[in-house]
Order: sequence, then structure tokens, then C-alpha cells
Amino acid sequence: MNRGVIVTGGAHGIGKQICLDFLQAGDKVCFIDIDEERSAEFVKEHSNLFYFYGDVADPSTLKRFVEFAMGKMHRIDVLVNNACRGSRGILSSISYEEFDYILSVGLKAPYELSRLCRDELIKNKGRIINIASTRAFQSEPDSEAYASAKGGIVALTHALAISLAPHVLVNCIAPGWINVSERQDFSREDQAAIPAGKVGTPKDISNMVLFLCEQDFITGETIVVDGGMSKRMIYHGDWNWYYKLP
Repeated sequence: MNRGVIVTGGAHGIGKQICLDFLQAGDKVCFIDIDEERSAEFVKEHSNLFYFYGDVADPSTLKRFVEFAMGKMHRIDVLVNNACRGSRGILSSISYEEFDYILSVGLKAPYELSRLCRDELIKNKGRIINIASTRAFQSEPDSEAYASAKGGIVALTHALAISLAPHVLVNCIAPGWINVSERQDFSREDQAAIPAGKVGTPKDISNMVLFLCEQDFITGETIVVDGGMSKRMIYHGDWNWYYKLP
């Protein structure tokens, strides 16, 4: 298709699969990542794939990244805000600075990249796809930093969709349990706990990214891709679910 695509956190897992699928579709892709070794190996394999080293938490790095991407691709049609960092929360007493860093990676950077790419995206009737998480809606203990970043990007999505309408369509994907490692030894119980009967893969998310980039009547939405896991109603003692008191 010859689109220019920007992806954050593109060296591994979901981000890498997104890059691969856009390349397969005939697009040019430029990604940013702090993992130099993985990124260098990845970029060697593809002539239309470009890598920029940097931390998305730094706004000056984001500006240089967009300039680099324009120099390589000469256009930006799609922005995929995928990068985020996991962290703990109030039970671990993470500091204000640690909490703020997670927000900078997972929420502030998507806003700043949207701002920096705005004119190109408007000109090309582009797409912004934000990667959230089902943790925007559900939580385990001690997960405040990551959950806040992911909840924020859901709200950022519908705000951007209205601000950039009708020229740019902005949507969000909230993945559930996605296997981003080489692990294949999931137990029968792990898989049965998910209504779809399996743990998700990066390809499950990337398929939705490409779908959202090809349609023209969905904007401002957050689409949950979790195999139905977050739809299961759980009561102690019902349908083989038992809560063990700490």
C-alpha cells in the first residue's frame, strides 16, 4: 500500500508483529525502541524497515524520531502508539518520579507523537491506533502506574478522535493476556480460563490494528481483544471458581 507507518516499541512482541504485518502489506515502517540489540537484528531483515534508538519518555527524542521517519518515508499515514512500561504501585510505594515516568512512556508520548504527526496525518487522511490493555478496566493489586497509563490512553483516544475528525480516525485496542515470549507450555487450566480457549498472540492484536487502518467508519472506540476473558462473571464456588483467602 506504500503507507508510511510509525510504531513505538517495535523491537519485540506486539510491536514487532505490527511492524511485520505492515511490511507484508507493502508499507514502509519506522519504529523506535530502547532495545538496540533486538532492533538492530530486526531491521537487518527488511529493506523498508527503519529503526530509531531512543526513549519515548523524552519529548526531544520524539521530535527527532518524527523528523527521522519523515526523512526515511517522506510521509506518515499511520501512527501506532504501542510502547509502555510495566511497574508496580502503591503497595510497593513507587515514587512520584517512577509513576510519572510510566505515564510519560504510556500516555504523554502518544499525545506528543499525535501532535507532532498531526499535519501529516490530516493531509493523508491517516489513522492513529493506540494500544491500551484490559488493565484499563480491571486491576490486580499493586498495579496503579500501568493501569493509569492504560486508562489514560483510552480517554486520550476518544478525545483525539473528536479533535481530529473527520480527517484522522483514532481508535484503541485493549489486549488481554498475550504471549509475547517463546513460551508454549500453558496449562489446560490457563487456556480453559479464557473463553476463546487459548492465550492470545501478538498476531491477534496486529490483525485488529490492520483492520482499523483499512476501515472508514469506526473512530473513538476501544476494542477489547482478550478472548472473552474480561466478560466472564466470577462468583466463589460457581462454575469451578474458588477464591482462596490470603
